[in-house]
Amino acid sequence: MHKNMNGLIIVNQSIGHNQYKIDRFLPEFASRGIKVEVFINDGTLAEMKDGNIVINLPKADFVLYLDKDIYLARMLEKSGYHLFNNADFIKLCDDKVLTYIRCANEGIRMIETIAGPLVYVDKLEDKHYKFLDKVSDELGFPLIVKKVYGSLGEGVYIAKNKENLKEIYSNIYRNPLLFQKYISTSKGRSIRVLVIDHKIVGAFERCNPSDFRSNYGDTATSREIKNNVKINEFAAKIVQKLDILYAGIDLLYDENEELILCEINSNAFFEEFEKVTGIDVAKLYVDMVIKEINNEQK
Repeated sequence: MHKNMNGLIIVNQSIGHNQYKIDRFLPEFASRGIKVEVFINDGTLAEMKDGNIVINLPKADFVLYLDKDIYLARMLEKSGYHLFNNADFIKLCDDKVLTYIRCANEGIRMIETIAGPLVYVDKLEDKHYKFLDKVSDELGFPLIVKKVYGSLGEGVYIAKNKENLKEIYSNIYRNPLLFQKYISTSKGRSIRVLVIDHKIVGAFERCNPSDFRSNYGDTATSREIKNNVKINEFAAKIVQKLDILYAGIDLLYDENEELILCEINSNAFFEEFEKVTGIDVAKLYVDMVIKEINNEQK
């Protein structure tokens, strides 16, 4: 039973694509008689005062946490709120290096990756560029440079040669970075697999003829992939190893058209997925939330 159940949706100040989620979730919960309020995370929702966490929000049975603010997420969890997804999983996926570390040694094929060293100087010296020699020797050119934190293709660069690599690095070195082998056979191509309640609910392929990033800009197109055994088995291993409740798993194709993990998105957008596949993601998500909370309250 979910009688008198209530929830919150917390979203970043830059609502962006999450507005679609909000517009889909609110009527779905309302149709079940569940009241859900929306709050914008503007820095006023929680604080630490007199040695305690103070939450400036109503009590709720659940929180749909459509943000990546780990500090607020952890304060909410410590105060007894049940988040979808939880703070640990959001952090694991938001930090791409942590994602790869977690998936390593688990029989999951991943892109060859080197994590960049942290640099705290105002001006780079020759010694700071020596690291790039190892990167270029290991990965070859072209290679991919990524900010560890980012979404929708932002903060992803392609270095064509050593000079280009040095230039990119000098502009973004203050960010946590990773360097990856360029998978040329997957240029502008990727697969998004959506997971809800530990189950693979569908997949689609994204193609972008105008950019090496399949999900960047207005030239990307999508097509549904149905009942692909290889994709389902590959993604299912990741779901099982990471105990995934909800996520979008992004895969690439290697030179042999075999699958390889690109990244995992804990707060995956689903507007495009619903449009391409016709699958009612909002309904499945709400079903999952209700089931989880009911099981918790038994």
